[in-house]
Amino acid sequence: MQIYRHTSKALNILLSREERLVYALCREEISDVLLAERTHLPLDVLKGILASLLEYGLIETVAGTQSTPSIKPEESDPLAPFKAQLFAALEAELGTKAEKYRSEIEQKQSLAELEEWSHKLVLKLRLTISQKAADALETRIKTLFT
Repeated sequence: MQIYRHTSKALNILLSREERLVYALCREEISDVLLAERTHLPLDVLKGILASLLEYGLIETVAGTQSTPSIKPEESDPLAPFKAQLFAALEAELGTKAEKYRSEIEQKQSLAELEEWSHKLVLKLRLTISQKAADALETRIKTLFT
C-alpha cells in the first residue's frame, strides 16, 4: 500500500477524465487502496494512472513500499490468481454489482482469509441479493479453494 498526494507543480497538461478524478482525490494524502475504492477503477488501470501522474510530477509518494505503481498485481501478490478468479466468479453472478467488492478482495493477505471472506459473502448474498446467485457463487468458491 502506498500513500499519495499532490505536488506543488502546476497542472499544465491535459488529463483524461480518470486521471483528473485520481488527481483531484490526491489533494489530501490518500492510499492506493482508498483510491481504488472511491474511483471504482480496476487496479491495473489505477496503477497506470498513478504511474502517469507520478511521471508528470503532479503527485508524489508520501509513504508505503517503494515498488513502482506500474508493477502488475500478479508480480507482487502471490494471491493474485485466486483474487482474479474470485472476482471473475463474482462478476459472473452479480454483474456490475461485483465491482464494490474488488477492494475488499484486494485487501486479503492470505488464502485462508480470502476463503473465509468468500464464505461470509455467500451468506450475505443469500440474505440480501439472491439465493440463486449465492448458490452459484458457493459452487464456484468450492472449486476455487479445493
